[in-house]
Amino acid sequence: MGKIVGLVNQKGGAGKSSLTNAFSHELCRRGYRVLVVDYDPQGTQTMLFGFNRLSEFADGEHDIRRIFSGEEVKPVEIDDNLHLIPSNQGLREEAESGRMGKELVLSNFLRGGFGKKGLSEEYDFVLIDSPADSGALTVGTIAASDYILIPTRLTFVDSTGLVGTLQTVIQAVMTFRLELSILGFIPVAYKPRLKEHNDVLNSLKQTIPDILSRYDFIKVASQELFFEPIKDRIAWAEAAGKRVSIREYIEKEKKAQRDILLTLENITDEILRRVLIHSEITV
Repeated sequence: MGKIVGLVNQKGGAGKSSLTNAFSHELCRRGYRVLVVDYDPQGTQTMLFGFNRLSEFADGEHDIRRIFSGEEVKPVEIDDNLHLIPSNQGLREEAESGRMGKELVLSNFLRGGFGKKGLSEEYDFVLIDSPADSGALTVGTIAASDYILIPTRLTFVDSTGLVGTLQTVIQAVMTFRLELSILGFIPVAYKPRLKEHNDVLNSLKQTIPDILSRYDFIKVASQELFFEPIKDRIAWAEAAGKRVSIREYIEKEKKAQRDILLTLENITDEILRRVLIHSEITV
């Protein structure tokens, strides 16, 4: 069964969609078979893959809402080893419904059970892009994941959102008795010379371990919780505007910002190392 990684942060603008997209391409380049699930009704991830209208996936074999009625959903092929389950604005209605167990629907779909095969068995990695809130879809992302990856900007307001996101993860683990691990935290839009960014980062490196130490049932994939910061670069917004991957955009149009690719490669290597080592320990 493929490793399922949920990218979560209940505050918007933290880089979940951009990083989900970037890591999916990086893993694919390394030969892994990757599925991306866009579990955000806004559909940013789906649009980053070049699709302009979410409505084109409504009421068909690619409609993600089918998982709420136990039906199969066919992924869209982006590349040979890269597939997407696109979003649908109707996801919001499902999240706000009174349906019992709605937080576990995605987990059941990906993992299977009761004699039914889960879709994650067909992939090496499944990356889930979640909405910017603490509602049922975010909790559903957490419940479906083997690992939680949390990107964050380095401002005081964002640090408050990060702590809130971590509390949502902790509460979900307690409520649903989940077996998952915190894969780590990725600082984004980092400006090395900006005092606020360095102060917030240093503060988080003290605050987050302190919070986690209070809950011995919360596992971490590495004692080094924070990944290398991703520096602030205009290429991220420009690539998103052109609906192409950050790698493709930099290699074709923004070669001066290739340091972004080096950072992504380093983080991807570290993600693989943490997942591999953690999997060996827990076997």
